Amino acid sequence: MRELVGFVVLLSSGLLFAEGRIVYGVDSRVDIKNVFDAKVQEISRAVAGRVHNYSFNPLVDDGSVVAFDRVLSLSHPRSMNVCSDEKFASQPTVSDCTGFLIAEDLLVTAGHCVVRQGETVKNEVNFSCESNSWAFDYREGRGKESLDLNKFDGTKIYGCKKVIYGVWEEDNDYALIQLDRKVTDRKPLKMNASSRVRPGSNLFILGHPSGLPLKYADGGKVFEVKKNYFATNLDSFAGNSGSPVFNKTTLAVEGILVRGDVDYKESMNDDGSSCLRVNTCNNNREKCIEDNRDIKGEHVSHISKVLELI
Repeated sequence: MRELVGFVVLLSSGLLFAEGRIVYGVDSRVDIKNVFDAKVQEISRAVAGRVHNYSFNPLVDDGSVVAFDRVLSLSHPRSMNVCSDEKFASQPTVSDCTGFLIAEDLLVTAGHCVVRQGETVKNEVNFSCESNSWAFDYREGRGKESLDLNKFDGTKIYGCKKVIYGVWEEDNDYALIQLDRKVTDRKPLKMNASSRVRPGSNLFILGHPSGLPLKYADGGKVFEVKKNYFATNLDSFAGNSGSPVFNKTTLAVEGILVRGDVDYKESMNDDGSSCLRVNTCNNNREKCIEDNRDIKGEHVSHISKVLELI
């Protein structure tokens, strides 16, 4: 685990999660409803947020409609406690990791969303698998499609059948999960099976930064390529763990977002209280407000690690 100051968050469910990210230059995060590229809209439907099984309850006997309990906004003290004028401050935070479909019942995420540090799991139903589900379409909508967490479509929530493979080591972090049933109303994502990402590639990310409804962020460039991961300047946060990172030209998944620099920096108010402000660097990862020199950029596990499993 890298730097923990300023981005450990207590969600309404009571779960602590970490793994920092950061904003480079201008914050490029936007709600997916404001992305008008039809192809990006289509692939965004394959992205899910991890939700705790005790964070929602069925409103009808068959579970087709559920309500999330004690939903906190991003600015709430028991969520991220961001300053009220920060971006997305009033939006809800109900997830803590991101995942994405690669087959009808197979979902990829970060290893640290599934297993403990230093652990490797193969074909097991562990505590994380039993305790969490994956919600598709957790996103802000337009008009009648607006997000209502008091009446959420329970058919879009899938349980974990088993962890096919999960590993969390210092620079090796990815997992493959089998869901409890097939997802038939959306297409799995295309993965780059031909080669590893190249420096200078244009990238974008889809996911749930800080547990927020689905966000899109682009403008990513590759800093360096290592054996198990590559580094980029994508605007991402805790909660983006497990997010698919796409090649903007091919729309294929290049990797899985797993770790990064410090998310937030504490800011003192005139009345003595404090709140958190987004940590920023320039696009070259210089002149950061809060700098962790132990990590360069946002680290993304190569998707080839997953391809070896299937």
